[in-house]
Amino acid sequence: MKALLIGQPNVGKSSLLNALTGARVIISNYPGTTIDFTKGEAKIKGKKYSFIDTPGIYNLFPSSMEEKVTEKIVLSADYDFIIQVADAVALERSLVITMSLIELGLPIILAINFWEEAEKKGIYVNEKKLEEKLGIKVVKINPIKRKGILQLVENIDKAKKSNFEIIYDDDIEFAIKEVMKRLPKTKLSKRGIAVKILEGDEEAIKKYGIDAASIKKKIGRHPNLSIDIQITKSGYASIVSKNVTELKAIKTGINKFDKILLFHPVIGQLFVLFTFTLIFLILIWLGGWFQDNLFSMFNKLIDFLMPFIHSKFASLLLENALTGLAAGIAVAIPYIGIFYVILSILEDSGLLSRFIIILNGLMKKIGLPGKAIIPIMLGLGCSAAAIKSTRILPEKEDRIKVSFLYSFIPCSSRTAIILGVVGHYAGIGYGLGIYLISFIIFIITAKILNISIKKEPMPIIEEMPSYRIPKIRNVVIKSWIRMESFVYVVIPLLIFGGLLYAILLQLNVVNAIIKPLNFITVGWLHLPEKSMIALFYGFLQKDLTPAMLANAVGTLNFGSVMTKLQIFTFGMASTFQVPCIIAFGMMGKEIGWKDVIMIEISMLLYGLFLTGIILRLFLLASILF
Repeated sequence: MKALLIGQPNVGKSSLLNALTGARVIISNYPGTTIDFTKGEAKIKGKKYSFIDTPGIYNLFPSSMEEKVTEKIVLSADYDFIIQVADAVALERSLVITMSLIELGLPIILAINFWEEAEKKGIYVNEKKLEEKLGIKVVKINPIKRKGILQLVENIDKAKKSNFEIIYDDDIEFAIKEVMKRLPKTKLSKRGIAVKILEGDEEAIKKYGIDAASIKKKIGRHPNLSIDIQITKSGYASIVSKNVTELKAIKTGINKFDKILLFHPVIGQLFVLFTFTLIFLILIWLGGWFQDNLFSMFNKLIDFLMPFIHSKFASLLLENALTGLAAGIAVAIPYIGIFYVILSILEDSGLLSRFIIILNGLMKKIGLPGKAIIPIMLGLGCSAAAIKSTRILPEKEDRIKVSFLYSFIPCSSRTAIILGVVGHYAGIGYGLGIYLISFIIFIITAKILNISIKKEPMPIIEEMPSYRIPKIRNVVIKSWIRMESFVYVVIPLLIFGGLLYAILLQLNVVNAIIKPLNFITVGWLHLPEKSMIALFYGFLQKDLTPAMLANAVGTLNFGSVMTKLQIFTFGMASTFQVPCIIAFGMMGKEIGWKDVIMIEISMLLYGLFLTGIILRLFLLASILF
């Protein structure tokens, strides 16, 4: 049996998936897209169930790429039933989705989440009344505390089609019947498909080959037919919501903390700055502690194994493979892993959404749309994932601007370089200096892009969940899902990178590769010539940079072969460029290969130019002062 989990963003679908299947989930791309969806399996009542967590939607009439994917999955009819997760605090909004699912004649179970929060606000949803109104099974759940999960599981085989009817005015009803006559046999309700075609839904029109333009002309009273259909559905959702909801007078309003955080012009920004500073201090202290201990462990392992290897080539292979692995694990895992744990805590606590709202003002000042703050903040975690999120920006020009700016948004992998290499071996002042310089260049570059590409500022719409205490299990699962690709993909690449470098050394071709580029590394950046190997691997995957630097300079102790200023310069050169080849490929899919090649060349030259200029300013300052 296959079930879709449908619902708004932040409604608790992922938590429900974890409650039903545990951590046994797989993240995949929907075929032909870069949109992720998660799936998991569980055995219930002796049957194997597959649950697919679809991208969050506000409506089944898509306006974003995520909503298009969810709609495509729904229209495919390649599943047995749907579990819609609804928000008790905003039931009416959730029921708008329900109306579209009902029209399509789909077997549904409605799971009401956040009902406890709703009751604290004086909102009481009568699930029995709602069940009677819609003619489907309704269950109240709290997947975090696992409340209602057993009841949902017991009723998992009771998903059925609703007997609720949505009636439109005579003209729209006439148009629905006319479209239904032209439709072929389908697993979904012909009436529901006809409504979607009349709405002008591109996916439905493409799938069934009917655009109904001639039929629309016959009903002149509806020049905006799709809007009129949506208004009718919303009206039904509103009526049902009012009939099953009891409101009690409880003094509510904006949380006192939010009044200060969101509406004070200075305190909110200072709080964000304080939080980010605290995050960096945690990364510096805890990440540094892990790094020292992991390095020590790997050094002992290498020293122990080397005497047993008598072949010079085998010794070279083993040493480089272990050196690459050691540098990658000791530098990357502590910082990336800790960062993802912190990011998950911020998300689950409700703070991340507030940070996005607080920083919205900064976006407007530098000429970026308000929504740009979402992919920019996600860029602090993973640039590739953040680039995917630029699709929320409606204009291609805005996506190009934000994509260019990722050169100066240190992702978690570049944080590992900045703190694990620069901060650890040159001093934390140099590491924090790269963050400060990145921020200044980010602002300046955004201003330049705003002058060259003028756009009207757009308002930001962001869900602001209630404050919640993050659950350890959820934080661990989310952090592991984000780290999974590093463990299974990057670690093998670290070993392979070390082995490849050892082979190049054995063949004596390293110098032939790097010497033609000495004008960049030695001439412009004043770095050891072999550091170009690490910079090149950094373009492929930033997590490989520390490992390949260790291979290139022949030691894990970078401070013994490079000056502090060289380590600082290397950190800037690694940071101010395209995040990695995965991010580069993601840009190509999102904004087009022609544009992304130009962006890549511009970012590379711009980053190297700025690194060299900043280096010379430091050298000049050392002479003058």
